[in-house]
Amino acid sequence: MTKTPVLDALAADRDRVAFLDGRGEVAAGEALDLVYRVARTLLDGGLGPGGTAVLLGPVSTRLYLVSHAVELLGAAQLDVPVALSAGERARLVAESGATAVVADPDAVGADALRAAADLPGVRLWALAPSETGEDLFTVCRGHSALPFGSLARPGDPRAITLTSGTTGRSKAVVRRFRSAPGSNASWLARLLAGADGPVRTLLTDRLVGPIRALGDATVITGGRVSSLADCEPDSLRGAVRDHGITHTAIPATYLRPLLDHPATADADLSSLRCVVTGGGPVSPALLGRATARLGPVVHCSYGQTEAGHIAWLAPEDYADADPEVMRSCGRPVTGVQVEVRGPDGRALGVDERGRVWVRTPLLMDEYLGRPEETARVLRDGWLDTGDVGRLGEGGLLTLLGRASAAVVIGGETVFTAEVDALLQEHPHVLDAASFDVPGEGGATLHAAVVAAPGAEPAESELRELVLGRLGPNHAPSSVMSVPRIPQTPAYKVCRETLRSWHASPPAPAG
Repeated sequence: MTKTPVLDALAADRDRVAFLDGRGEVAAGEALDLVYRVARTLLDGGLGPGGTAVLLGPVSTRLYLVSHAVELLGAAQLDVPVALSAGERARLVAESGATAVVADPDAVGADALRAAADLPGVRLWALAPSETGEDLFTVCRGHSALPFGSLARPGDPRAITLTSGTTGRSKAVVRRFRSAPGSNASWLARLLAGADGPVRTLLTDRLVGPIRALGDATVITGGRVSSLADCEPDSLRGAVRDHGITHTAIPATYLRPLLDHPATADADLSSLRCVVTGGGPVSPALLGRATARLGPVVHCSYGQTEAGHIAWLAPEDYADADPEVMRSCGRPVTGVQVEVRGPDGRALGVDERGRVWVRTPLLMDEYLGRPEETARVLRDGWLDTGDVGRLGEGGLLTLLGRASAAVVIGGETVFTAEVDALLQEHPHVLDAASFDVPGEGGATLHAAVVAAPGAEPAESELRELVLGRLGPNHAPSSVMSVPRIPQTPAYKVCRETLRSWHASPPAPAG
């Protein structure tokens, strides 16, 4: 019988508390039984090998168990952000060929549930009693919990994941079942296995690849998985304090407001032994602040939807606060190859700037329905990440930014991420983002900054800071003060919003 390391781990110690969320505790044995019951329910409802289920809602114990049930059936799963419009959700359901939608009615609005229920050829399941959709966890009680082997067929889609959409509409990345499927859980399990004492992991926000992998690694190593639907500072602090959280992953865009919040200064976060952050640039200033408050527990992760985990920067790497190390995203993880290539496709030397290409165990198979784009980025088992960077002497990978996001100012190529990181080093700046504004005489560079409480950083100081380090074409023509840096649903800086604010500044908060 083909099973998985996660199901084996749940079966090995059925009585331990393996999961905890707002609905309460769930023992490993009960969780295992639910996986088999839910799988049989979905199979009876028409989902099976080669099919696709859409998961709609924030991370929770129930959604995590559904994810494993779908995988056991040999079906693909597609996590769709709740923040997407009904039209965009309908497009993704249609393009993926999904026949089932599993939604959390506590987090998804009634209109969104009705819209999902009205999609042609789709069966709506709810994670809890709801006026719309069948209650999956009530129906599943009528099905057997006897174990059965995986129904997966090599070559069928296993996971469909959305890219960040930094260059336009999100693309759907497809990974297929293989005879020996890869997973980020294996190296994460090694990290957790070295922990001193019980592992208490907190999963936040959405059940996307790296978040589920952290949950899998926790289960495999005998730890407990807690789930938190949001990443608000109060919620994060409370969960860490109340549940003795030792390990968690916090996207960089949420790490910053946690550190900024006044209550974080005196909060008891002493149980934390590992905080993984990523999902966007982690500037030296942000990394320094996080380490100062949380201790030497912050690990920076660089990965991509198309490639999985690529590089890792651990506390021991930047213990001496070397600026060059802190500007990097670490070294390639075991099993990953990285090359920086020039326009001719040849590998460049140490510290030469070029396109970052990677070969990883979790490389995607294709973009859904986009064969030309797939062929453009996948060549001979290597992926063009679309990032520009350089490899240092010790193998440190330093990213400059997305090639598509580079702007030409005064005839010079400028990567906004470099400017952003430098602006964030100013002691009176909490966050910053630069952006280009097209004009008749060419584009001009501008910046938005979030000032520290009670501070008003002078525009001239910020310009001089950039001018002295990066040169005149990197110095912003103007700097506007904003209450926050706007983000896309994928945690990226929304520069379209910044351009609109530049044209028509938003009213001051309060």
